Amino acid sequence: MYPIAVGILAVVFLLIVMRRIGHVRLPIWAVMTAGAVLALVTGSITPEAALAAVNIDVIIFLFGMFVLGVAMERSGLLHTASVAAFAKASSRHQVMFWFIFLMAGASAFLMNDTVAIIGTPVALYCSHRFGIPVTRMLVALAAAVTFGSVMTPIGNPQVLMIAMSGGVPNAFGTFFVYLCVPALVSLYILYRMMIWHLPNTEVSSMYDRDSSSPEDPVLERLTKVSLVLVFVVICLRIGLSFTGYELPLVLIALAAALPLLLLSRWRVELLRGVDWSTLLFFISMFVLMAAVWNTGVIQSLLPESFTTSMPVLFGVSVLVPQLVSNVPYVALVLPVLESAAAPVYLYLTLAAGSTISGTLTILGAASSVIIIQNAEKHGETMTFWEYFRVGIPLTIAASLVFIGWIWICSLLFGATG
Repeated sequence: MYPIAVGILAVVFLLIVMRRIGHVRLPIWAVMTAGAVLALVTGSITPEAALAAVNIDVIIFLFGMFVLGVAMERSGLLHTASVAAFAKASSRHQVMFWFIFLMAGASAFLMNDTVAIIGTPVALYCSHRFGIPVTRMLVALAAAVTFGSVMTPIGNPQVLMIAMSGGVPNAFGTFFVYLCVPALVSLYILYRMMIWHLPNTEVSSMYDRDSSSPEDPVLERLTKVSLVLVFVVICLRIGLSFTGYELPLVLIALAAALPLLLLSRWRVELLRGVDWSTLLFFISMFVLMAAVWNTGVIQSLLPESFTTSMPVLFGVSVLVPQLVSNVPYVALVLPVLESAAAPVYLYLTLAAGSTISGTLTILGAASSVIIIQNAEKHGETMTFWEYFRVGIPLTIAASLVFIGWIWICSLLFGATG
């Protein structure tokens, strides 16, 4: 008989997949929070253990990046940057190319969930402005932020957790060597798939005076200051890593949020715009996953070769998150790699596989769910099967690219580098 915590986890994931009971829509954050509360009430985890389970560094980082994301949206800076990127596009194929790589690049440093929120209106605008099918733009956005987010250790919550685990020294440099090339190749594969049977009609420039004007010039300037500070801190962290000193990742989030919260008169509005429900989701997830981990059930179900075989680890990391989502999955299995003293390339395999899981179905990553929810607010949507039809060949192709490149790097740099 399985422990109570495992039963709670099963019910939580079932409700997350269903997302609806009758006419009642179930918010993912509310389901996870209810599960964590139930774990505490049933004694599956003590309050002290629950507090210790919450990774405060991850929560602070998410908060800081959410503040920056809200500022970019409110100031109009992201829209201005998008317009400038598309200014020289003369065809729909070029629009798709710049859209994919712009969103991927942004997600590498602003986190995929942030770009999913502020990128959805851009995707819908491009669809209406250039006559590209809405579904194609939404699929392109979901896959682009997924591939882009794995290029750096701050691109999505699960790679952030892996980077903070201590298993990946010189996180920025290591992620760049192992994951940047396969991510770029996968983005190009995505681009070729998105322009398949898309007429390459010429388009007029979308760059005009009105669309390039900031909505709030003062907030835009402060947001630019925050972006510059983020870039400086990232460069410092990379530079100092060569001296053996790892600058805390949370400093990046503080650089993003503090100028906006201390100097902007819109600080209250920025705080209101933070996705507090997502932060609560992560806090609750840490508590529930700790309760399940303490039962030992997850450890007993993993294949024996999980911590030794790169293909096995990658395959499990792509498939299992379709049921449990990638962030809870990483929270569950990361201690397995830590206890096994796994080599660096296996941590990168976990990062790649758990992230690529988001390209297979819309359930594989929270960013895809965010995109759909935001699109529905604007009267558009994307079905499970519309995404899945593209996701199958895209995930297979990307998996081969990632596994091949990580294997080559493991041979070149050894098991520990």
